[in-house]
Amino acid sequence: FKNVCSFLKCVDSLYAGSGWTCQIIDIEGDVEGEDRALKQETLELWQRDLVECVEELIRNPALRDVMAYVPEHVY
Repeated sequence: FKNVCSFLKCVDSLYAGSGWTCQIIDIEGDVEGEDRALKQETLELWQRDLVECVEELIRNPALRDVMAYVPEHVY
């Protein structure tokens, strides 16, 4: 690559796969704060749809010859 811009342009052209979703969750810990209440924290939970991920793997022609749909006994 000649420069960072050309590298990032190439990276942006790659297939991104199934999308990510973000769910905000609030959790309560087991540590008490100064006010004697349990501490709470807000977290981001990033996740993908499992069915979409499996569909992408099955549709990928590069994996056609190495994917097995039945159990195999390997010694």
